[in-house]
Amino acid sequence: MVQEISVTIYGLESILYEGKVQAITSKNIKGTFDILPTHSNFISLIEDSLILHERAGTKKEFKMKNGVLEVINNHVSVFLDLEGLKES
Repeated sequence: MVQEISVTIYGLESILYEGKVQAITSKNIKGTFDILPTHSNFISLIEDSLILHERAGTKKEFKMKNGVLEVINNHVSVFLDLEGLKES
């Protein structure tokens, strides 16, 4: 069984993150949601923050105004609005 998700986070002019994580947490108009390995194909507008739950048990958080998150075949692509973007 697949235990990881491949993630690529795109900024306006560069890739901000590329790697494998255990889970992703974000927020859309309906509320907070998680993406886990083998999640069904999915696309959503996201807002406020994106949290990557890394394999080592650490978390990497990207705060942003908004973005688009797409899940296809266990790969997550995230396109972030750079206005107000900051990594914490």
